[in-house]
Amino acid sequence: MEIDKNLLQKNLIFDLPVQYDDYITLYPIRMTNILEFQIFQLAITARKDSIFPRKDVIKMGYWDFIKEAALNPENFASKDLPLVSIYHSYILTMLPIICGEDSDIQYNQSTLDVYINNELLTNEIFDDLRRIIIIQNDIDFDIDEFMNIDTLRALEKARDFEAKKNKEVFNIEDYIDSLVVSLKSTNDYVMNLTVRKFWRYIKRINKYDQYEACLNGQMSGMVTFKEPIEHWMTSIEIKDKYENLKTDENELREKIG
Repeated sequence: MEIDKNLLQKNLIFDLPVQYDDYITLYPIRMTNILEFQIFQLAITARKDSIFPRKDVIKMGYWDFIKEAALNPENFASKDLPLVSIYHSYILTMLPIICGEDSDIQYNQSTLDVYINNELLTNEIFDDLRRIIIIQNDIDFDIDEFMNIDTLRALEKARDFEAKKNKEVFNIEDYIDSLVVSLKSTNDYVMNLTVRKFWRYIKRINKYDQYEACLNGQMSGMVTFKEPIEHWMTSIEIKDKYENLKTDENELREKIG
């Protein structure tokens, strides 16, 4: 069964954990772990085929790639992915949080194989868990997409340029403060929110403010819009504006054979 948002819809709406199988249950990350999560997500969103366009790496499963990078860091030196050799440790740190405090996480120090409640993590299982974690925590990343390294660097350069051009800088504490003020809530309330719901609330509040500003401007007669004002309750799903620059990963694999 394909793991996608439709399959997990009920879990997402109500912040419910996802039972993967008889051994593994995945819990959504809460804001109390937001800083660790921001580091951890780097370990499950590495574009290995783009950054290491070598036949041996492209044929390698993602979990094997993570283990190999930790075991043989000299083979995976790259300025585009400088921390890849410690991604395995990131994953080990977050697994008890993601799988629940009562879960039994063990690993072999020689092979770096990991067992969750006595179940061995394989490439297939890890890919499934990655998909669930990415969807469950609303990470903007598609496992199945491929971008060549030149495109990837160009997009990152463009994002850096936009960030520098925007003089308004916000950090996670600013967002937390803003949500507390907007909802008239407390830090304790925000700490217990899931990361996914937190960002949805931030986006929804921002969309509401924009809607109210546009509506007031239109009603005053000082502003006119060619298109109807989008209501603040409509979807806040992010549309991929870079879709036309991306190549399907399957095309790359077919060329390699």
